[in-house]
Amino acid sequence: MKLKFHSKIELSKRDKEKGLILPKKSSEDLAYLCGVLAGDGNINVRKERYDFAIKCVGNPKDEIEFYDYVIKEKFHKVFGAEIKPKLHDKGTTYGFSFWSTSLVRFLNEEIGLPIGKKYDKLKIPSIFKSDKKLSAAFIRGLADTDFCLTFKKNRKTVPYYPVIVGVSKSELFMKEVMNHLKGLGFSVCFENRREFDKRVNKNVFTSKIYLNGEKQLALWMSEIGFEHPKNLKKFNSHMKYNSGGWI
Repeated sequence: MKLKFHSKIELSKRDKEKGLILPKKSSEDLAYLCGVLAGDGNINVRKERYDFAIKCVGNPKDEIEFYDYVIKEKFHKVFGAEIKPKLHDKGTTYGFSFWSTSLVRFLNEEIGLPIGKKYDKLKIPSIFKSDKKLSAAFIRGLADTDFCLTFKKNRKTVPYYPVIVGVSKSELFMKEVMNHLKGLGFSVCFENRREFDKRVNKNVFTSKIYLNGEKQLALWMSEIGFEHPKNLKKFNSHMKYNSGGWI
């Protein structure tokens, strides 16, 4: 069910020049982009400088194709405007920045994405949570940024054992995602861990969820799925290794 927005947010002259539009109703592409923003995005506001910015970046080693094609296309489809993915943060990240007061307001006021430090405010937006397809799209976007699909080797029974791992600095958010997945029939493992993060050169607290094994991977691809090229390539290689069927 597509829910309609009743926003009275007006577009600025600059927004109109960019071709920006604000969605009139919810969609899977909108939910997916919001999941991506919940994972790798940040919404920052500096009112004294009239600076309303959306920034979303990932690892340039394996994110360029994702941003150049998947995110760029969906952003244009949902919001009408063009983004120009590029290197950021002295070449250590890759993604996009977009300045717009009206879009920041829309994402915060209509969707519920947090402004500023997000980890104590993250949640599955209620406008998506009540719809199975929209909530799946949101989690898919989150997974394409904050989850990873790996295959463990050297197991006695299965040569390449699939594991999907989700990571966040927000324990409450990861538990909410875990409970939502459990409601879909997933078997989810949860743990809190303190690890050394090379990016900030200090120990950080993270919460992780794990989906282990072929049955969980099969259910994931049926109920949630991936759109990130690196995850799809891993999955397709695994299926090819298994001769096209679950083992």
